[in-house]
Amino acid sequence: MLAGCGGGTENAPSGFGVAGLSAKAAVPGGSGSTDGSALAATAARADGKADELFPANRPLARSPFAFARNGQFHVYAANGSRKRLELNFDTKSYTVADNLGHGTSGTFSEDATEPGTYIFANTRITSVVNTARFRITADAIVGAFPFEKPWSNPASYEVVPFIGARAFVTNPAELDGSYNRFGISHNSNGFSDSQILAMRISGHGTVLEMCFNNIIYAIDACPTASKRTYTVTASPDSVWTATGTTPADLLQFRMARIDGENVWLSGGYTDSATDVRVFRVGLRNTPNWPKIRYIGASTEGSWGSNVFDTATSVRRAITPEGGTSDVILPFTSISGPQGIRSLNAAGPKKYFAMQNGVLSVIVGSRNPDTQGYIQVNLFKEALDVRSGRYTVFATNGTEQLLDVDFDTRRYAMTAPGGDTATGPFTEDPNDPGTYIFSNERITTFSNTARFRVTTDAVVGAFPFAIFKSAPVAYAAQPFIAARSFVTNKSELAGLYDVLIASGSSNNSGYMGAYWQLRVNDSGTIATQCSAGTSPCQAPAASPISYDYSIASGASPGIWLLMSSNGAPTFAVRVAKIGSRKILLEAKEFLNISTEPNAPQPAWLLLTGFRQPAPGSVDASWPTLAMHSVSTASTFGTALTDASSYTTQYVQPNGALTTVASTLQSDPTSSQVRVGTDVGGARFLVLQNGAMALMMPMGPAINHLHIGLAN
Repeated sequence: MLAGCGGGTENAPSGFGVAGLSAKAAVPGGSGSTDGSALAATAARADGKADELFPANRPLARSPFAFARNGQFHVYAANGSRKRLELNFDTKSYTVADNLGHGTSGTFSEDATEPGTYIFANTRITSVVNTARFRITADAIVGAFPFEKPWSNPASYEVVPFIGARAFVTNPAELDGSYNRFGISHNSNGFSDSQILAMRISGHGTVLEMCFNNIIYAIDACPTASKRTYTVTASPDSVWTATGTTPADLLQFRMARIDGENVWLSGGYTDSATDVRVFRVGLRNTPNWPKIRYIGASTEGSWGSNVFDTATSVRRAITPEGGTSDVILPFTSISGPQGIRSLNAAGPKKYFAMQNGVLSVIVGSRNPDTQGYIQVNLFKEALDVRSGRYTVFATNGTEQLLDVDFDTRRYAMTAPGGDTATGPFTEDPNDPGTYIFSNERITTFSNTARFRVTTDAVVGAFPFAIFKSAPVAYAAQPFIAARSFVTNKSELAGLYDVLIASGSSNNSGYMGAYWQLRVNDSGTIATQCSAGTSPCQAPAASPISYDYSIASGASPGIWLLMSSNGAPTFAVRVAKIGSRKILLEAKEFLNISTEPNAPQPAWLLLTGFRQPAPGSVDASWPTLAMHSVSTASTFGTALTDASSYTTQYVQPNGALTTVASTLQSDPTSSQVRVGTDVGGARFLVLQNGAMALMMPMGPAINHLHIGLAN
């Protein structure tokens, strides 16, 4: 996965339009140098005429509102060029000039559908949708513009990303730090490439180290043969010159200051390597990975938002052709720099991503499908902490993925095999904090497909496919979803009260079971037993037998309970919901209890509440006001205290039902009660201070109720 990402050399000029590699650098892996005279000549050509378009003494009329945004920006573009951009928010006009002094001007307007995004008007744009747009922040602009396609003759244009800045680091000591740098290069023969590497500036801005290797190494782990060291000195106009000796190499860069963050910018071409053009962006290396929505452009010409959370990138974009798409790809950590994450590592198109809370950059890996691709985005807003991807455990025996976005109020529920149901959700105006799924599968009088949210968890009902229904039918069925799981064995330790609900084909019957599971302190042995019996109740110091050894599953957070013959009996996760831990598994199995000779398929939802510490609030059966869902497709409210449990819910046909029962303590567990309603029916109720489970007892077991505390 990581092979071919770092690049064998700098591969192409990477500086202030003037980096130092010869023409043979056009071949990946090549190297070369340029002498001082070529550097000086290129610098003069690159800047002289552009400056004539923007005389320093030319005044700008600025309103108080526009004052901070009007002005001139140094632009680094993904077509491998450097430009000057002048914006005037009073006249809504702009001018872009290239390094030869050739310019283009026009107007811009704010996108009514996306406040803060502005659209460039230009005769170069002939596509169905104008994706040449920009967003602005303090002393920086990030967007896309119809720049000239390199080496096109006659000249043609394509909308590609750019970063423009006007505040730069001038104190060498402020350069110091570890960075990750992404870039792309274009060759006159049509070849494009990507570059991903780590670098470090130290010695109060005097020493630059880069790691050029086909594996992405952190700078401290970079093999000696792959590390290149440069001496950094100041040059005019906020430019820094880095000179290497082995091999001879010279590059120039600016270090922009964008919302308090250092951002390396370099790009362009040289007189000695005119057939290669590059674009490079560097961000400080940091393990922090905030949940943020960014907006920006890609080299495919698309414009859109990209939401990062710890697990996924969700790109929602429009193309110049007018196509729209929602692309959800998974993040995974790499063994190299902590500030770089692999994106879609197991997919056919692989990328790498970095972010600093101000900018995010995604670059294609060095393979034919993605090399030469880059996406640059600017911070829009901190992501609603509730938004993100959750793993769903559903009462049809499936484990699914729920992506929920509270900013756009949209969701995606992805079933095993990849089938995805998407749509909007709305907050119930009569019940704040309750959200209603909108989906074409819902045809009942009352829409009971609803959900509520707590720390790192969602509890609700969704129109899942009814287990083994033929033809496939749908009904609102309960689920518990979580996104934070135990990945360290020792954190599994504890005594869990386990409740199992299951159903047969077409939900024609329901079954249930209650038992306990003790996990030893090291998280290596799990003991299953009937509630209140030894060894589950044995003191920790007493000798105990065990049923299962615990092994790691296919991915972090999945734990296999292995029987004595080495076969896994359960594949569970332990969700961390606030300070509480909940054992979870959803699966299909063959039920031999009713027909031993002809076992029938059935679904199973396993839930286990870890018993709280004695004397804690949760151990004293706290009063809980809840919202509740059930396998009867109901949604409602519930209230429990030490002596009672009452639930009132709406059925799919709109009928309102109330169930009330008195509770008696269970000597086996402080978080378990047995309830009895006025008709004598008995119920088992479990709670852990945040959630509650209620299920009838006895041979006539029917529906499971899942409640989430308000």
